This record gives sequence, structure tokens and C-alpha cells, in this order.
Amino acid sequence: MTAAPVRIAGLGLVSAAGIGRDAAALALAAPHAGPGRLTAFDTPLAERIPVSQIVRPQVPDEQRRNDHLAMAAVSQALSEAGLNPGSPELARAALVVGTISGDAFESEKRYRRELATHGRIPCLTVEPAPGRMAERLAATLGIGGPVLTVCSACTSSANAALIAWQMLRAGRAPRVLVVGADVLTATLVHGFESLMLLDGAGCRPFDQARKGIQLGAAAGAVVLEPAGAPGTSTDRPLLLGGAARCDPYHMTASSPDGSGGETVIRAACAAAGVDPSGVVAIKAHGTGTPDNDQAEGRALARVWGDAIPPFTSLKRVLGHTMGAAGIAELAAFLGCLEAGFVPASQGFETPDPEIGAIPLTRPAPFPGGTVLLNYFGFGGNSVSLLVQMPAPGGSR
Repeated sequence: MTAAPVRIAGLGLVSAAGIGRDAAALALAAPHAGPGRLTAFDTPLAERIPVSQIVRPQVPDEQRRNDHLAMAAVSQALSEAGLNPGSPELARAALVVGTISGDAFESEKRYRRELATHGRIPCLTVEPAPGRMAERLAATLGIGGPVLTVCSACTSSANAALIAWQMLRAGRAPRVLVVGADVLTATLVHGFESLMLLDGAGCRPFDQARKGIQLGAAAGAVVLEPAGAPGTSTDRPLLLGGAARCDPYHMTASSPDGSGGETVIRAACAAAGVDPSGVVAIKAHGTGTPDNDQAEGRALARVWGDAIPPFTSLKRVLGHTMGAAGIAELAAFLGCLEAGFVPASQGFETPDPEIGAIPLTRPAPFPGGTVLLNYFGFGGNSVSLLVQMPAPGGSR
């Protein structure tokens, strides 16, 4: 049995495309200049590894970078939902945060300072775990309900949204604030470089010449509330449901035949009460890596055959924002749909016959309807969400 859908009452986004989902939609609507040079910290990789970096808002030295960006996104989401920090409505609300970096940026700063000052490092890990960010956000906002942190690589905040949906359908909270935030760190950049997973030309999702990912930073936030019985009219997007699965094919890769991706897509559709034939557009995970794109493309073909709905990847513009990708890409994609279009998959030029699926090469009109959002991570850790979007032009 499927549950009542959940209302998306407010959205917030800070990304390399700018502040807000309207800025992201503008960047995704037209050919983009692509990633830029890494300046967040000094590294010899800066000259040859492009990234999607947040230029503004500037972060005060005394503030933790993830906290600052998260609050910028949260402020947008709360304002749109008609809420304020410390308001009575938040006293019983829940908070679910998806992140992998937490305070790692500050830890690395301290590491460099200690190394420069003393020439040795007594302890490499000197900052608290990622869960402390959720605690600080809850205290700042006056959230008195359950506070959770999800660390599941690039599905972190997508899993957080799924947990929030489950909490609401179980009556655990009257509303849930979901936050995804991750920043660029030296550990992240050098780690992926050591795995030879970064593309020096920027990511090229689903392209035959793709070589790897393009890292990015972002913070996204969404306020979720019960929407009432299924079929209730609304001018807001509805989170219909979703599913999470783990395909244990390999430590880092999904099943190359697409069976793992097919499983989570079909499970998500079943949980949301949606027949796959009713999906009108897809936000693919589309990382630009040879293995992930092949597995996802084949998963789409296994579900829809030759009738795959228009699909796209946002990562050439936003970058791969790791734990933030779930909510950041949700906000950016919905911003495009609200503006009346499904964005092209930038960075794509040449079809790969091994994938058997071709993303959008130019923006397509969006009339409204049910959309699928995929997040396919390391080790087959996957999440699919379904959102019902009203026709463009409604109130926000």
C-alpha cells in the first residue's frame, strides 16, 4: 500500500551556478562555460583538475564552511515555507542532514597550520564527526524533534529525503527539514585523483569519451510536510515516495548490466504508486564515469526499453556535490521544471553504443507530471525518488 504524498513546502540552494534554484535554472537553460579552477585551497592539482566551486556567499573566517552554506540554503527554504528560525512550528519539526565532509575543511586548515608552525602533526583528525553539523543547525533553528545525519556517500541527502518521507508517513514529526551540504576538501580532491576518477576536461555524462567526475560544492534544503490524501489538489510539488537499495556487485561499482539500477527504480515506482509509463522526465545521476553511466543507462533501458523518457544529468554545471547531490540536484531540477523545461545534459556530444541511451542534447518543454530522480553511488548504493510537478506557471 502506498502512503499519502508529501508536500515540498520550500526549497533552498547554494551552488556553483549561484544562489537559489532560479540561478541554477538559468545556468542549466543555456550552454555553460563549464567548470573552473580550484581556489578553495592550495593544491598542485588546481591547474589540471577543474571543479564547480561556490564563489558566493563568502564564508567568514570564524564560521564553519558547511554550516554557513547550509544556513544560506535553509533560510531560502524556510522563507518559502513561511517559517522562521525559532518559530513554534519548528519546535516539533525534525531535521535530517546528508553530508560526508562535515567539518573536514576546518580540520584540513588546522592540519596545514600545525604543519607550518610545528613541522609535525600529533593528530590528523581534530574536528568532530559530520553529525555535529546537524546538532548545530538544530540548535540555531530551534528544532526540537528528531535530529539525524546520513553519511552514505553521494546518496547521503537523497537518503535523508527518503527518511524524511518515511518519518512523515509514520507521523513521527509534523514537518521535516532536509539538508544536504558538502564542500570541496583536499582529502576529497586528492582521494578521487588517486583513484583516477577525475576528468581533466570536466565531466561528460553519458558521452562516449567520458573519463570521470567533476567535483563540486553545494548546499540544498527542503521543507517537507504532509499533503493530505492522494489526489489532493496543490500548487506545490509533491514527493510521492522513493526507495533505496544496495546492489552488492562490487565495492565501488554497480552491476554493469543495469540490474541494480532497475531494481531501485522499480521499487521506488511501487512505493510511490506510479507506473513507470507515467514518468515524463528523469534526472539521471550521470556522473561521467565509464562504469556508472553505463550501468545507469542500461538500467533505464531495462525499465523503459526503447521508450526512455527524456533524461539529463546536471553535473557538468553543478559538479558532483557528493552528499549534497540529493537535495541540491532536487532543487536545481525542480527549478528548471518550474521554468517550463527539462535541461539538456551539458557535456554530452557523442553517443556511446555500449550504453544504448542518449540524454537530452537540448532543453525540452515540460508540461507538468511525474518525474524520477536517480542517485547511484559507490558499491551499488542507490536511491530513486519520484516527484509530482504541477504545470509550470503556478505559485511558489
